Amino acid sequence: MDGIIGEYKEPTDAGPRVMLTFYPGAFPVKWNQCSVAADFFAEYFVDVGEGGLTEEAERRDFVGSVGYVLNELIENAVKFCAGGTVVIDAGVEAGEFVVVVSNQVCGDAVDGLRVKFAELLDGDPAELLMQRVEENAANPELTTSGLGFLTMLSDYKARLGWRFDPAPGNPDNALLKTAARLQVKSS
Repeated sequence: MDGIIGEYKEPTDAGPRVMLTFYPGAFPVKWNQCSVAADFFAEYFVDVGEGGLTEEAERRDFVGSVGYVLNELIENAVKFCAGGTVVIDAGVEAGEFVVVVSNQVCGDAVDGLRVKFAELLDGDPAELLMQRVEENAANPELTTSGLGFLTMLSDYKARLGWRFDPAPGNPDNALLKTAARLQVKSS
């Protein structure tokens, strides 16, 4: 059940770092309200990061990029959580924003997720994005299209990775850790 796909990297203590844990079993976390947490991280790291974002346009780009990527990751984790917690671990180090969002998924879903994630990384993100948009238009009920991941890869140049571990205390589930890395500043 364990293994890594893509460019998986966890934040370290080399720079500013924040962790946040949701306990969906203790209170309802609605996936469409996750932008509040994403916005918090984006606003926090624009001011404490080492990236030297002094120009207003750079700051807006950073907040927009980090906010979008994190919102997508948190929404997916909350929407597809199969028990346990949702943990967001983020930091800025060596010129990159690094985040890992963890949640449990049903063990039966792991093989299908591995295939889906590998497909996202193997193809051209822009071409796959257009293909998935067309598929979604033909089937509006489709909920696992990967549009968010493809937008991260295509439009935000995120580097993505996934790690599967056994879920603590739940042998029927796997712990899915989704990592994303964004360059803080282009110069």
